[in-house]
Amino acid sequence: MKRIDTKICFVAFDSLPLLISSETLKYAGGSELKQVLVGRELAKRGYPVSFITYDEKNEKKTVDGITIISCPQSQKYSFIKNFLLYWNSLKKADADIYFQGIGSTGVLPFFCLIHRRKYVKWIVSDSNLLFERFRGGHPFVRKITASLDILFAHKIIVQNLFQKEILENKFKKKDCVLIKNPIIIPQDTVDIESNKSYILWVGSIKAVKQPELFLKIARKLPQLKFVMIGGESKGRKAEYDTIEKEAKTIPNLDFLGFVPYHKIQHYYRNAAIFINTSQIEGFPNTFLESWVSGTPVISLNVDPDEVICKERIGFHSKSFEQLLLDVIRLFQDKNLREEMGMNAKKYVQQHHDLNMITTEFEQLITSLEK
Repeated sequence: MKRIDTKICFVAFDSLPLLISSETLKYAGGSELKQVLVGRELAKRGYPVSFITYDEKNEKKTVDGITIISCPQSQKYSFIKNFLLYWNSLKKADADIYFQGIGSTGVLPFFCLIHRRKYVKWIVSDSNLLFERFRGGHPFVRKITASLDILFAHKIIVQNLFQKEILENKFKKKDCVLIKNPIIIPQDTVDIESNKSYILWVGSIKAVKQPELFLKIARKLPQLKFVMIGGESKGRKAEYDTIEKEAKTIPNLDFLGFVPYHKIQHYYRNAAIFINTSQIEGFPNTFLESWVSGTPVISLNVDPDEVICKERIGFHSKSFEQLLLDVIRLFQDKNLREEMGMNAKKYVQQHHDLNMITTEFEQLITSLEK
């Protein structure tokens, strides 16, 4: 393996459970998953790769060729202490190029400006650019720092054409590159399973994902079986407890709570349908996990670049009433499910293969080295 001099750092605070395959650290989202997949592949190709993660243990360790730099953060600490801990973590990484999806806004572009390093912003949701939250406001200071993240980025990675258009028109940023979300394509091509028996929902239990709607669907369709997987989001224990408590009162719904990433593919493979109820997304990794398993998606609101409709890999319902009809239709029509499942597997293989996506990252890195 050729060793490459350009040092890469991913600032992905909640990535530790994925990096160490932890079953006790019950958090990690789609943004972290994408960075870990690409980071591991870059490390295999010879790049010195580090990750900055939240961890109470202020230490530096290596796992699978990746340097993990702990950055302890706490609401008990002062703003200055948290800032200095984060700043020191960035210095420890000593990278040439820093990538960040979500995290402490405003700090990384400032650090890279002072130390003359390259900074890449990875847009992980359309909401990153709309600066609004559908339930609760977006604080003014956060808007300013989030804008700085975008304006001072040397390059911006977008997930869909809508994000690219917003950046070019609203922020006048031309340094945008569309790189689709990666997924590992199984080497052993698994056939579409004939015993797919339930309807699946996977996501963080928080308001923007609207998990309560999945419970409502299960109540409306008592003749069908439903499985719900979702971990507690930081600072949202009350939301999680409410959903868990209600879910356990629904006879045809199994609420599994958090399931670690390395064990979750089994549930996608055995699902007849995957449902997304989010208010807003970028390009959900849960879509890719479903499609690579031959499971079509029914989405209430989200259809990035209309890929679901164009590729015939599920339904974009647009209303709750239509979603119920789409679920019944697709569950009852096994031939249609299998056709959409095969379309989905083909689409993912052609457009989201991790090896292909990592090569696009290498091209981006090369362009920043000039």
